[in-house]
Amino acid sequence: MRNDTRQARLGTSPLTGRLFDENGDGLTPSHARKGDRRYRYYVSRNLITHPSGQSPSGWRLPARQIEDSVAAAVREMLDDETSVLHAAQDTDADPPRVDRVFQAARTWSRLVQTEVEKTAAIAVLVDRVDLKRDGMRISIKLPLAALEASDAGLPTGVVLTRFFPILMKRRGVELRLVVENRNGPASSVDLTLLKAVSRAHRWFAEISSGRAPSIASIAVREGIAVRSVSRLIRLAFLASDIVESIVDGRQPSDLTAQTLTRRIAIPLDWRLQKTALDIQ
Repeated sequence: MRNDTRQARLGTSPLTGRLFDENGDGLTPSHARKGDRRYRYYVSRNLITHPSGQSPSGWRLPARQIEDSVAAAVREMLDDETSVLHAAQDTDADPPRVDRVFQAARTWSRLVQTEVEKTAAIAVLVDRVDLKRDGMRISIKLPLAALEASDAGLPTGVVLTRFFPILMKRRGVELRLVVENRNGPASSVDLTLLKAVSRAHRWFAEISSGRAPSIASIAVREGIAVRSVSRLIRLAFLASDIVESIVDGRQPSDLTAQTLTRRIAIPLDWRLQKTALDIQ
């Protein structure tokens, strides 16, 4: 059983104690501040403890990006009924009870897809993630006891393991992981990002039509800072195909409302936007 302290840490960094680099060293949660913003990372312990002035090897990954990549991979594992069946057959579950394993897989798959439940779900499901330069091996344990506590014939959990090829792209000092989904791209609509784009278009339409006299008037009406409105309204100038990818949930996992409004300068030229936002 995990203690309460660790559970609290998993609430914000659900891969704590589960993420390992190619040397077997664990990645530990870290953060950096830029102004009033706090950015989370997972960093190889070797990079933290190594004497300064030297250049140790290791990983420094944006936390949200690796968590989203792992969540997408976990969802693919849970949706692969053939793999779930084989894993269930490796346990002591009787054939009539295998369907309950499928039910559990479908339930957890739905939880992994929701922004509200995703963090807690991967904290429960993920047992270990081993990072390699060409991919990552993920091991999950699908819990069953909590769902079927009254059925003594069910195992406590079903273990699934799979290797996912990844592509690495460097952005500054950070590494970005792109998980190759072998069953086709699984869309995951970012409701926060979609709402931000919608608000930006609505506000820009109000200003251009004269219904709102200024950005300041919108800020007063919405009860937020003028700077926040100015940052958000830039999303009204996103290229139409980028907006379509956001609506369909096909945008890169690290393309969030926060990165668009806080960290990335968006060119007005649509041809340059894909390069700036690292969209293929």
